[in-house]
Formats: sequence, C-alpha cells, structure tokens
Amino acid sequence: MSRRDDNKQGGSLCNLEYLLVNLGRNQETAEHLIRLFLENYPVLSQRLREAAESGDIAELKNTLHDIRSSCVLFSAHQCVGVAREFEEALRQGSEQFARLRSDSAERMARAEVLCDSLQKMAHELVEFLEPDGK
Repeated sequence: MSRRDDNKQGGSLCNLEYLLVNLGRNQETAEHLIRLFLENYPVLSQRLREAAESGDIAELKNTLHDIRSSCVLFSAHQCVGVAREFEEALRQGSEQFARLRSDSAERMARAEVLCDSLQKMAHELVEFLEPDGK
C-alpha cells in the first residue's frame, strides 16, 4: 500500500480521506488546499515563535486559533490537540495562565512542540502530493 493509501486510511497525522469526502472527492481542490497549507505553515510557525518570545498573549491566541483552524481542515488531531492545550493554558483564570504570561521559556517550549507537530504534518502532506518521492 502506498503512503497516499496509508494516509487515506487515517493511519497518520492527517486524515485526508475525510477532507476528500468533504470536498466531494475533488482531488484538485484537496491538493490546492494542501499547497496553501504548505505555503502558509512557515508563516504561522514564525508568528507563533515571535508571539511566544515577546509575550504578546493576544497575538499568541490569534495565531493558535489560526493554526488550529488549519489543522482541523486536514483532521490533524495531534496538532489540534497541542494547539488547544496551549490555548486553554492561555485562558485568563487557568492555573497555567500566570506562569505562561511571565515565563517566556515555557511559552517557547510549548510553541516549539506545536511547530514540530506542524512540520511533521507538512512532511506528511508533501508525501501525499508526491507519493513516489518525485
């Protein structure tokens, strides 16, 4: 079974079968959405790192929301979960909020975990577009 077939079966970070079903099996549109993600995820990662480093909580929340939205499109549950946990920790009144506001190392560590997850997701999406490594 090819990597593309593995992915469609849901045995990976993304479930592209779900995307294809929602697009009426329109492969061209699915590939277009994947390419858009691949073009934009480095920008999202950079925004996340910059907001985490500067402590800009509002921008951090906005970026996490954008990342989560992108990941949901591809049913990338691992990325969605990491982003959601980070978002929940940033909610005012949460146990972790005060620490995250003042601890840039903690924010950066969480950001790097999510960026790593996004990179793995991107690698998988590239494999989907180029199943034979072309």
